[in-house]
Amino acid sequence: MNKNKSPRLMLMFTIGPVQSFIEAARKTEDMWMGSYILSYLIATAMDNIQGDGLEIIYPAIGSESPFDFWREQDPTTPSFPNLFLAIGDGIEVSQDDLVERAEEAEKSVNTEFDSIAKRVLDKTFSVWRNTYVEELYNRQIPNFFDIYWAITEEETDQKYGDWYAHTAGNLAAAKNCRTFMQTQEVGRKCSLDGTREILHLREDDSIKDAMTWWDKLSKDTPKYCQQKEALCAISLTKRIGMYFLENYSKFSKEFMNSRPRFPSTSEVATANYKEQILCIPDALEVYTKFCHAVRGLRQSDDEDAKIPTIQPLPKIKCPLPNNVDGEWLYEETLEPNYLERYYNVDVLEAAVQIEQCKELRKKLVQLLKDEPGKYYAAIALDADNMGEVNRNAESREQHAKNSKQLINYAKTARRIVEEKHLGKLTYAGGDDLLALANLKDLLSILKKLHRKFPDFTTISAGVCIAHNKMPLGDVLQHARRMEKKAKINSGRDAFGIALFKRSGNVSEMVTKWNRDDLEVLAVGQKLAKLLQDDEISKRFLYTFRDAFAKLIGDDRDLMIELPSELVDKEFTRIIERAYKTKGQQLDKRSQRTVNQTLKMWVNFNTFTEYINFLEIITFISRESK
Repeated sequence: MNKNKSPRLMLMFTIGPVQSFIEAARKTEDMWMGSYILSYLIATAMDNIQGDGLEIIYPAIGSESPFDFWREQDPTTPSFPNLFLAIGDGIEVSQDDLVERAEEAEKSVNTEFDSIAKRVLDKTFSVWRNTYVEELYNRQIPNFFDIYWAITEEETDQKYGDWYAHTAGNLAAAKNCRTFMQTQEVGRKCSLDGTREILHLREDDSIKDAMTWWDKLSKDTPKYCQQKEALCAISLTKRIGMYFLENYSKFSKEFMNSRPRFPSTSEVATANYKEQILCIPDALEVYTKFCHAVRGLRQSDDEDAKIPTIQPLPKIKCPLPNNVDGEWLYEETLEPNYLERYYNVDVLEAAVQIEQCKELRKKLVQLLKDEPGKYYAAIALDADNMGEVNRNAESREQHAKNSKQLINYAKTARRIVEEKHLGKLTYAGGDDLLALANLKDLLSILKKLHRKFPDFTTISAGVCIAHNKMPLGDVLQHARRMEKKAKINSGRDAFGIALFKRSGNVSEMVTKWNRDDLEVLAVGQKLAKLLQDDEISKRFLYTFRDAFAKLIGDDRDLMIELPSELVDKEFTRIIERAYKTKGQQLDKRSQRTVNQTLKMWVNFNTFTEYINFLEIITFISRESK
């Protein structure tokens, strides 16, 4: 116990669940909204905590209003972690006062989420009170979030890091003592989380009767609900949360002015294609007609029922006229069965319009001499050893300084991902980041995010490259899994990539960011450039892999000790055979890239992972051309 007259108090406050709430998603906007709601609720808690004598150390907003701080950053990007730490001076804030504020903050989180959910229900169910919907609401919404907090007093002569560790330990103990409420969920389960009962008006509804309302919603407002979808109260709040943000949130003015729509996985995958369209006047003219024709497939006086126009990725500064989702650029989207199922288009009535769309799409492919890409990447990035860094902080000023650097890094990450490259941030909290990226810029984004991270610790990243039709929740889980794998298998300060091909083949690799003074991603970029420019045939990878396939054992490494010189010579021989310009040797630049690529193989965890690295680079070069 601090015997001074002015004891210092530390409050650590957290909200969960995080990953399961965010990853229960079928659309990218579900994922983004999950992150946004969590950030909005933690900002609400901080807003209720703040007062004289209390400073928020992490995130580093000090005594500034969290919503004002967020507005200055970017109100459309979730920017707050699910945990905050505050320190108060006992002269101005007593322990009883801080306890009261923490209780009020906890109450405000539940009240705000309750308000969001009710606004959404009022929007979708015109009459839901005194129905079975209200019973389901009362079961699913109140106390959905796990909220924990701990308060400790600084002891006499206690080091700051020890004080922080003590508070974090108390918070962990509180989490371990959490109670579980058993609930019974019957009938059809939610299309997003797969566990909670879907909303329906009468308890004795059959599944067919319960789906009647959802079928009508999908026809009337397809932007909210697809055919055969049905949601629980939690998922509906995420799906239609934009309505709350535009009309009732603290950022309603900003959202009403810009009406942001988070890009779909198809939009991310086709961003490079759309960027090329802007560079070709004839293609831009055809695309303008194409968008108009697509919008004409579903006529309605209700804006919510129309096929929506969307904003392209932020880097595409010049707005594409009436830009429609990238999915429309795929040939299969214009097939009658697909149009009926996912867009409720009357294919008989719109037959002429459909043919016009097909012809215009065909012209685009001819002008660009290629089909649009169908793969994209999800990036999960997390700082290493942040708990240890905080425990080693010498003072709250040092802790606040580190937190400030993380805030600045979040700004830098936004510029890297969205302004400099074809990507979109889902969440940027400083030491934790989630983003989507077009394959053309994936390697560059990863390289720069690593280079720009503050030097008080290291970071690890996980990437999942997937087809745009792969379930989004699975893609996010694999990105997180590769991030954890990078931390465990390579001792942190590493990255991992998993490539899931539509055919079912999976390639995974984990490695340190740097190998023997070589930056792995920089070498990968150079190799991808050689492949894209057709200086080296993409067949070289398969020839090299086949040459050593029989020598790879169950541990995914070479079964026998081969001299590294033998592998080097075989690799070089195959590369030289794959060199496009007949009768010539590799030029110095190309030879340097080959040598650097070859130099890294002995440093991978297994020989198979090295092969997978080459395969992933080859795939990126082909799909992002």
